[in-house]
Amino acid sequence: MEKKLFVFESAPDFADNSRGFWEYLKNNENVDTFWCVRDENMCRRMQEKGIRCALFGTDEANEMIEQADCFITSSFEFAYAKRKNQIHVSAWHGFPLKLIGYFDSASPNTDFMNLKVITAQSDIITATSRTCQLNMSGMLSVDPNKVKVTGFPRNDLLYTENGKENLKKLLNVDLNSKFIFYLPTMRKGLKDEGKQFEDNIFNYDDYDVQALDAFLAENNAYIVTKFHFADQEYYKKNNFEIPKRMILLDTSTMNEQLLTIYHIMNAFDVLITDYSSVYVDYLLLDRPIVFSCPDLEKYKKDRGFVVEDPSLLMPGTLVHNQKELINSLRACDFEKDKRKNMMSYFHKNCDSYSSKRLYDEIVKKFLNNDYDFDKKLGKAYLPGYSDLCSYNMDLHTEIYIDKGNGLNENDKLYIDKNVQNNGDEIVYEISGLKDVTYMRFDPDTNGHWVIENLKIKANDTLLPFHVFNGVQVENKIFLLEFDPQIHIDLNKKNIDSLNISFTIYESYQNMHLITEVLCEVNEKNCIYKNELNSIKNSRSYKATEKIKKVIKR
Repeated sequence: MEKKLFVFESAPDFADNSRGFWEYLKNNENVDTFWCVRDENMCRRMQEKGIRCALFGTDEANEMIEQADCFITSSFEFAYAKRKNQIHVSAWHGFPLKLIGYFDSASPNTDFMNLKVITAQSDIITATSRTCQLNMSGMLSVDPNKVKVTGFPRNDLLYTENGKENLKKLLNVDLNSKFIFYLPTMRKGLKDEGKQFEDNIFNYDDYDVQALDAFLAENNAYIVTKFHFADQEYYKKNNFEIPKRMILLDTSTMNEQLLTIYHIMNAFDVLITDYSSVYVDYLLLDRPIVFSCPDLEKYKKDRGFVVEDPSLLMPGTLVHNQKELINSLRACDFEKDKRKNMMSYFHKNCDSYSSKRLYDEIVKKFLNNDYDFDKKLGKAYLPGYSDLCSYNMDLHTEIYIDKGNGLNENDKLYIDKNVQNNGDEIVYEISGLKDVTYMRFDPDTNGHWVIENLKIKANDTLLPFHVFNGVQVENKIFLLEFDPQIHIDLNKKNIDSLNISFTIYESYQNMHLITEVLCEVNEKNCIYKNELNSIKNSRSYKATEKIKKVIKR
């Protein structure tokens, strides 16, 4: 396979599964890589380390996006930008414990429409197990064949990184201590989800900072806390009283060292979380996990889980207050059998080869040309292929009328019509135009039609019109662009009603005709261009050039 360009993105920058996969590629495969990032400081730091990157929206980033052979993202970034023959990989950002996609009650219906578009654009979505595959394909309403059980690339770092050495770059403490990682889930999403940590950092009613600090000192332990990147500013506003042996990891500090939580995760002896799917990743280390869930019922009501009883998916100890937390941490190990029994539910593979499996899936796509799977089904909606074409034969017509306030959304008619057959005659009768000076007629918001014999009549008189976002050739109008428009000037014509009639054809049924017409138009344009150039090169044109400049002044 020839050398390919892989363009990366993640949220936060330079992190997550995108980062894990990038780490593998740079050390193992002959590919070009490029990162699009959002934070200027991160961009500067990456460039200092010789990592090719640029800020989103810059010319350099846009050029790389255009040239990319493959996009690697932590969600669905780049999906709208993807062209034919580019591969889009949504490496995703966690095992779905909480409801997402079509099951997320916080998302408006418009989000669902957008989601359908971007999942159609995506070629591969990573999963860690068959259960993860089924949950992802169901909640995102995507073909299960797109969801590949490769494992998450970021989890390779749990096996390959020296977490203690990386932790030394971030903390000035004795590395022989016991380390507890506290990673709560995002709370400020589209809506409030559970309690908002307004009183204390654990949401405990019995929170006692002195008692917690005493326990940590007694066991030579530290709790290292990293909030979800989307919530970090929110937590900073609260004046939390925290134990002396609790250390808050800041995103900017980790960014300065170009480290993520997956570069340090294997340094920790215990994980405390609530509803974050990070525990699924930590499970690979086969170490104790504590689920701190004092607001379980509220969170279940606000956000919801993939099962009615989320404790069934928690391979660890579930606690509701500080007393239970300390008691669980006192145990040397706990729920070891539960972790072992549930491992296959969360992970098909417990190794450091998730990135290799993902790369192999991408190579298959390139070699077999089987990307853009959803789009290849598009012909099922075209006339002559199946009855599904009826869903593609709706005219969504908009008519803007100017009553002296210009063309605006308030003075607009919206008409839905179904085209039964190619060659149907469509007739619109529009009245109440006495005070109207100008009208814009949009036959269909999406185009893809050929209009023939368009007649706009008022009092049995044909009115002139102008076509925008379309090509008019003799008695045919080819609406080949988005938002085609036909403008009609009614000023000083004293018109009360209009009759608009035309014959309509689906453009997909007339591609040979469209090709012929566009070739003809292109030939004429070439002729006109040559004639114009010959005029500009003539002696008479050059002789009058100085006079024309004076006239322009």
